[in-house]
Order: sequence, then structure tokens, then C-alpha cells
Amino acid sequence: MNRSIFVAVILSNLLSISSTQAAISPATLEEIKAVEFNGDNIITAGLPSDVEFAKLQQAGVDLVINLIPAGNPSGHQDEASLVTGANMEYVHIGVDWNKPTREDVEQFFKIMDANQGKDILIHCAANYRASAFYTQATSRCSFQSSRRIAEQGSD
Repeated sequence: MNRSIFVAVILSNLLSISSTQAAISPATLEEIKAVEFNGDNIITAGLPSDVEFAKLQQAGVDLVINLIPAGNPSGHQDEASLVTGANMEYVHIGVDWNKPTREDVEQFFKIMDANQGKDILIHCAANYRASAFYTQATSRCSFQSSRRIAEQGSD
């Protein structure tokens, strides 16, 4: 096998490996409160029911980010167990709807940055906090990309 064909085969294999992350399958998730599918691998929603966590895992979700404050009657008493029991990762950021903090948003950005490429559910009680935080994250990414392009153009 000549060298250029070998390199092409290796590159093709590497590209297919990096794109093997399955997209979330939304077919069984339409019943989740206020669910929104944001691209192939981000869902924002209201609070899933106990049984919907297993459906989320089966649909391909890897990570659940819960933005409901601890002890809030709108949330589950032990959501971490429901999520990890369904073989997904769990992160909790208790965001007070009336007083979200810069620290809440920065923690959310760090989690999203650390989990790029994973299929993620971001939820709160009604999908208000979740969609607001996700919008902030996408705006941040767009701004950073635009700034990088502008900096490269000025070189």
C-alpha cells in the first residue's frame, strides 16, 4: 500500500471515530415537560418524571445538569440517585430563579466546556432557567468564535 493511500485510510478512520458520538434520539422524549431539542446533543427541559430518566439514558443522554435549587419542592428529593441509577452522569447547580449569580453561570460554563461532545440534558422545573443558561452558553461560544476570527484577520 503506498504511503498516500495509507495516510488517507488512517485519516478517514480517525474522522469516523471522532464523529461516532450518537445524536440524542428524540422519539421517546416528547412527553418530558417543556422539552426542546437544541441541535443533535443538547436538550433543555422542565423536570423529567422518575421514569423519564431511564428514557433519557436510552435515547443517548450522557449527562444531566439540574438547575433546581436543593430542597425546592419543584424538584426530586434525590435526583442524583435517579440519574446515576439510570447510568448517566449528574451535576447539580442550584440556581435561584429570582437571584441567579455570576458564579452559577460561570460554573455552568465550566461544566459545558468540560463535557463538549457529550449528549446533555439541562433542566430546571419549567425550562426557564435551563433555556436561559443554554442561551448564555451559546452566545458566549458565538462571541468567542467571532473574536478569534477577528483576531486572525488582523494578523
